[in-house]
Amino acid sequence: MKKQILMSIGLMILLFTLAACGGESADVADVVDVVEETAVEEMPVDETEHDADMSDEEMEEPTAEPTDEPVVEPTAEPEPEPIMAATLMVAESDTLGAYLTDDAGMTLYTFLPDSADASVCYDQCAILWPPFLAEDDVMPALDATISGELGSIERTDGGMQITYNGKPLYYWVNDTNPGDTTGQGVKNVWGVAHPSTTVALGNNADLGKLLVDADGMTLYRFNNDEAGKSNCYGDCAANWPPLLVDEDVIPTGAAGVVGELGTAVRDDGTVQVTYEGMPLYGWVNDAAAGDTTGQGVNDVWFVASQLTVGASGNEALGNFLVGANGMTLYEFAADKNGESACYDQCATLWPPLLVQNGEMPVAGFKVGGDLGVSERTDGTMQVTHNGRPLYYWINDTEAGDTTGQGVKNMWGVAHPSTTVAIDTNADLGKLLVDADGMTLYRFNNDEAGKSNCYDDCAANWPPLLVDEGAIPTGAAGVVGELGTAVRDDGTVQVTYEGMPLYGWVNDAAAGDATGQGVKDVWFVASQLTVGASNDEELGDFLVGANGMTLYQFAADADGESACYDQCATNWPPLLVQNGEMPIGGFKVGGDLGVSERTDGTMQVTYNGSPVYFWINDSVAGDTTGQGVNDAWFVIAP
Repeated sequence: MKKQILMSIGLMILLFTLAACGGESADVADVVDVVEETAVEEMPVDETEHDADMSDEEMEEPTAEPTDEPVVEPTAEPEPEPIMAATLMVAESDTLGAYLTDDAGMTLYTFLPDSADASVCYDQCAILWPPFLAEDDVMPALDATISGELGSIERTDGGMQITYNGKPLYYWVNDTNPGDTTGQGVKNVWGVAHPSTTVALGNNADLGKLLVDADGMTLYRFNNDEAGKSNCYGDCAANWPPLLVDEDVIPTGAAGVVGELGTAVRDDGTVQVTYEGMPLYGWVNDAAAGDTTGQGVNDVWFVASQLTVGASGNEALGNFLVGANGMTLYEFAADKNGESACYDQCATLWPPLLVQNGEMPVAGFKVGGDLGVSERTDGTMQVTHNGRPLYYWINDTEAGDTTGQGVKNMWGVAHPSTTVAIDTNADLGKLLVDADGMTLYRFNNDEAGKSNCYDDCAANWPPLLVDEGAIPTGAAGVVGELGTAVRDDGTVQVTYEGMPLYGWVNDAAAGDATGQGVKDVWFVASQLTVGASNDEELGDFLVGANGMTLYQFAADADGESACYDQCATNWPPLLVQNGEMPIGGFKVGGDLGVSERTDGTMQVTYNGSPVYFWINDSVAGDTTGQGVNDAWFVIAP
């Protein structure tokens, strides 16, 4: 390097000497090129290889030939690229409406317990719900279609969390793909973040949780409305302005708003927001957010409360109750009115629907019956419907699931109103009753699905009727098939396993069974033990009350089982309580009886043959045990 510097100085001196003497020389630019080229050249030289006594000739370096190429200035260090801010985008859902995402399409959420500009989600919560953080303290941008305000808060665990309209934003760890919204409604406190919110959740010291509009003004319902239809117009609508949205807009609910938001078209063509079918209104005399001066006006106007219990349904089970999260609610046949018998492991599998102490449950618009609460032995408050405690089922994973229906013949979906329930008579055992607890009967002169009781007969034995198109519903513990049959006069009668059901005019109170045995053709409609089913290949065969196929074992003797230990694990015997007589369904012929097993349990027999289930049948109608080991066969009636 020293040699390079000395050469550069020498060349510069030569240049100025020649210029001063007026002699001919290389072009100045060419010399500069040589100087710069030499100066920037970085050929390593080990100076220890040179003798201090070397001559100038020995040290002389060859000079580069002059060139006509332009001078190349050294370039500056490249500047780092600026960090590009993320952009909040809007996605659309047919059910949730517009919601916020990051620029990768991942859904953003808000948390009900958060206050404005403060997060309360830390530790395990923040692992499940990672906060949406600014990268290198650079604020994200808003898509041009979003009109809200972005902000930020400093988290106590570090990082700057982005807020939208004051609410901290989060991801949900279980969303794996853009467009996933699996965090919606989790624990009734998480919800997708909306660009604008139609309905939010307020809280009143006296009235509890209630619905408010985007400005925090209380929303009301009108008891004279019908589901999905407003009856408030003219002066009424001037005093109670309907909550409106533009046509085709899906109303959105803030975190914590559970239950179904929808719309109804008003007579003037405007579109009104509904909650669980109830049209929503403001009240002209409420002056500020939090006011509830419309509560109870004329005994027909009430705040739109956050529901505790709503209603859903399907074709098989009819209408049934659901929690605010849309999950199916169940009843337990072993419970008494206002008293739960489900604790410990039972309560783990069937979590009770609870409210806070002093909180009264609120029914959705389509929920009939009476909601109440009962105190459990652990001091928690369980919601009841018509006195019956309500539960969820741990194996239901999505709204609308009803996998708990009929479990152990003791659990059933809770219905807004029940057509048929189960009762126990000291002499007659389990029997069917109507919604008022009155005993139901069958008529031996009927045919399957057809009543032969009319005129004076029907006056004395009034048929159990439902409206046309209605699906009859059974309370927990009612196993067997409920259906309907159209009578000659066009009315619709309820059937059980094909048997038309009747009351008896001389029964005066719930529990009476005075019609039993009248004229040797009228009998209480007992809860069946064995019914009948069929398929094209096997024809008619016997099933248990749960619809599962029953089998007989070729190795059994009459009235005596040869199936124990591992065999009985694979082929569980159909059992009844000691002293209980099995009941055959309307289409079951032959003789049902019982035989005592060596372990003291009582097994049902059919025409003397013990009957069994098969462990590998998984749903009603399965017949996978047919012909196993050439020893097991379905049972023909």
